Amino acid sequence: MHYNKIGRDEVMALKLDMSKAYDRVEWKFLEAIMSKMGFHHRWIALMLECISAVSYSILVNEEPHGYIQPSRGLRQGNPLSPYLFLLCAEGLHFLVKKADMDGAVQGISICRGGPKITHIFFADDNLFFSKATTIACNKIQEILGQYERTSGQQVNRDKTTIYFNKAMTLTTQNAIKESLGVPIIRQYEKYLGLPSLIGRNRSESFTQIKERVWHKLKGWKEKLLS
Repeated sequence: MHYNKIGRDEVMALKLDMSKAYDRVEWKFLEAIMSKMGFHHRWIALMLECISAVSYSILVNEEPHGYIQPSRGLRQGNPLSPYLFLLCAEGLHFLVKKADMDGAVQGISICRGGPKITHIFFADDNLFFSKATTIACNKIQEILGQYERTSGQQVNRDKTTIYFNKAMTLTTQNAIKESLGVPIIRQYEKYLGLPSLIGRNRSESFTQIKERVWHKLKGWKEKLLS
């Protein structure tokens, strides 16, 4: 998204990084979310049985030793895990939505008259968009703190980054940076394999994707000719 064309408003984009997101999911929180969303109690019990009926052993000289029974977390590689994690993210979605309705967090639109966007979630990849104000920063801190306490999630602030549009002054940027405790980025980054910030030279922004597709096509051609 090109944030530099949304006018003179001071806005920010916050890219969250969750530390060991799948491993930290609290089962009680997942159960409460499914119950709140209206899932049948038999379905909830079945899902909890699927994620809790697991144990681990440690290999010592290629022989299993010990018996570890986990009390939280989702197994990575399990086909159910991404969907169950999305249900957990509904808790964070609800908190952001409520803050937006209360006016504590104001989303941004990329064009005049366009819909307001406050957040985009994809599994454990989260993007927040908001007007860059002290009130919004405090509310975001409150939302993340509440989500961490209830879900077991923990924000990795070393890998979480924030981006400001060109309308922001350095003084305001530094104040918000200190408030949130995350670094500012001023260059292109990727989000789900795509550039999250697009400049005027769009051809240059997507050149790498074109090269990757062409590399795949050449590989298929060589296999057919072999």
